[in-house]
Amino acid sequence: MLDLHTIEYAKPWAIFWAVAVLAHGYMDYSFFRIWKGWSRGTRTGTGPQRNLRAALKIWIAEILFQRQLFILSPARWGAHMLIFWGFLSLALLSLTTCIAAALGMADIYGAARHFFSSARGHIFVKLWGDTFGLFLLIGLAASSVRRFLLRPSQQVTEQADTLLLLLLLWLTLSGFVLEGLRLSLVPPELARYSFIGSLFIPPGSYTIVQLQPWLTACWCLHAFSALGLLLYLPHSKLIHSISAPLVIALNASAEFARKDIYWPDISKHRATGSPKD
Repeated sequence: MLDLHTIEYAKPWAIFWAVAVLAHGYMDYSFFRIWKGWSRGTRTGTGPQRNLRAALKIWIAEILFQRQLFILSPARWGAHMLIFWGFLSLALLSLTTCIAAALGMADIYGAARHFFSSARGHIFVKLWGDTFGLFLLIGLAASSVRRFLLRPSQQVTEQADTLLLLLLLWLTLSGFVLEGLRLSLVPPELARYSFIGSLFIPPGSYTIVQLQPWLTACWCLHAFSALGLLLYLPHSKLIHSISAPLVIALNASAEFARKDIYWPDISKHRATGSPKD
């Protein structure tokens, strides 16, 4: 059985949760205002003829697999899917581990808490986090290369695009740096499961006393930057990640009825002169 060697270091939880509640409240309020404006004039129901099966099919094709973007540009689709699934999977992992931690602080024993405190759960978290963190990093790197080095003539790089890209890159890299600091304090048989985070382990040998200020500082930078993303989200292009599923769900049945739009072959509706890759 592996010894998990829990790494304990100071974290300003009270300040973090206070800022998190405010940031989340601002994001929710901003999104509500945006959605209220977008939903004006949108048909929210189709009566008894509503085709839920067709709606689900369109939702999966257009949101989970980004079918329209693939038709437009397979290269952009590949980078976008890496970012989409990487970000979504890491957010899900963070939410799950936070729930398990909250159960622990509330002294509630459950299957989730038991799993994440076990060696098997530890291995799962490390493999999941590093795999999808690598997906996100590759997708961001590919988008950066395309945006700044191989930018198509028709693409305009706005300041908002640059800020969003840099913020996501910072969150990804700072997360790996924080993981590397933690891994420097665990046995090699545990560190090897973090196959990307282990690349950020600082050289030399350190104790928890020596690294604690660095761990706290790095955690604060990473955690509060993530809250900054919540504040910036309503003003960024990431807002479409939230709005698009709702819009498509509302219009899916009507779009299915107009088979010339989505079915059976969307490729025939390619815009004139649009690139294929």
